[in-house]
Amino acid sequence: MQEELDSIINALHLKYERIEEKCFTVFKSSYLHHELICILSGIGKVNAAIHTQYILDKFVIDCIINVGVAGSLSKELSFGDVVIASDLVEHDVDVAAFDLPLGQIPRMDTFSFSSEKSLLDKVMLIQAQKYKIHLGRIVSGDQFIDNKEKAEFISKHFGAVACEMEGAAIAHVCHVNKIPFLVIRALSDMAGCDDVARHSFNELKDMASLRSAQLIKQLLDVIG
Repeated sequence: MQEELDSIINALHLKYERIEEKCFTVFKSSYLHHELICILSGIGKVNAAIHTQYILDKFVIDCIINVGVAGSLSKELSFGDVVIASDLVEHDVDVAAFDLPLGQIPRMDTFSFSSEKSLLDKVMLIQAQKYKIHLGRIVSGDQFIDNKEKAEFISKHFGAVACEMEGAAIAHVCHVNKIPFLVIRALSDMAGCDDVARHSFNELKDMASLRSAQLIKQLLDVIG
């Protein structure tokens, strides 16, 4: 979302070159010794996958870092806490008719897409003062989860701590391209656990976007 991209640009004080091609808008910049390619993917798995493949084809990319907001599936986490994805699953993939578990993509060589360990090691060294940084599974689907029963089912079935609509698709594209990736999500709502996910999302998405952007800044400071 634009709120998420704006938070990154502001947190890193980025001056950028804007590149437009077809439906894609890229913000090319630098921070310290890093060259940054920022792109606004839009909402949903298809948008996320299209934009991820585009930048992998267009630029030389060392790794993909997806930043944004998510809904909490854990009662131990609160608004503004940050979840680092240990791995990701597409929770809305359902081919159970062929005896495959919910979330398994047919003929894919893995059930979940695991984040790059070296990136995980670095980001988990970051110390946050006013919020938790939690490592756990994130699930993605083309659904905004605002139902208590649905949220509880996803949490229990997948062992997930957060849900959103893009991360697993980005991880999927990175996996088939053999590109390291990391997904960072600040919690903007309780994913139906309090039955008011939509309202809390609208109120807190800017705060959560800023928090995830601040973590990106700290991560770039420590990446060699």
